[in-house]
Amino acid sequence: MIFPEWTTTNQILYAALAVLAVGVGPAEYYGQSMMFYSKFRSVSGIPSRVSMVILYSAPIVALLVSARSYLPNANLIQWIVFGSVFTHFSKRVLESLFLHKYSSHAGLLTTLLVASFYSTAAYLIGWMNGNPFPSTDGWFALGIVLFIVGIGGNFYHHKLLADLRKDSFDYFIPRGGLFEFAVCPHYLFEILTWLGIALLSRHLAAWLILLFIVAYLTARSLRTLKWYQDKFSDFPKNRKAILPLVL
Repeated sequence: MIFPEWTTTNQILYAALAVLAVGVGPAEYYGQSMMFYSKFRSVSGIPSRVSMVILYSAPIVALLVSARSYLPNANLIQWIVFGSVFTHFSKRVLESLFLHKYSSHAGLLTTLLVASFYSTAAYLIGWMNGNPFPSTDGWFALGIVLFIVGIGGNFYHHKLLADLRKDSFDYFIPRGGLFEFAVCPHYLFEILTWLGIALLSRHLAAWLILLFIVAYLTARSLRTLKWYQDKFSDFPKNRKAILPLVL
């Protein structure tokens, strides 16, 4: 793991990241995080498709800005780290434009908060990639594998969800793939994607960002499970939230 120089600014920055990573799980689980989209959407706001394109496009801009100084002469490790973050957010923009089917609005504050977090995450990883891990190793190779599995599995389960709503804006009990065992396997694969990025980057900031995403998506998956249980009387009783057979 690569640690930063502990300047006063970095101490404040990393302390803030740590507090966010620890606090976001309980805040989301108890409905205090103000993330109003999807099943917990706002009754007013901006169109969900517009919201999603904004909050996934902003990190791409932040990443490009942060990496502009070293990209012309980047080495292989730097290109892989940069490419992983760029690919992740580009995929989400394309999904928002052409795959997902939206039925309502997202809160403006939610859009700004999520866009700010993801932009900060992309900027930090891109900026610190100017000082990359010195050489590839087994963990780096594992990071590539996890990233590919994560981004592929996430897309596959997003496609299953989109196909469920092909002819309707209603919600249905998801079927197929790992949806037979958990309501949010797409969250699990998103976590694997970010674990892959953390193993590629090795910077402390990437691990704190991963911790934030694990806490947030786990808490949100638990809320989503309860939402399905309350909405559908025939919802399978043995289905978990995010990790098949476990949680």
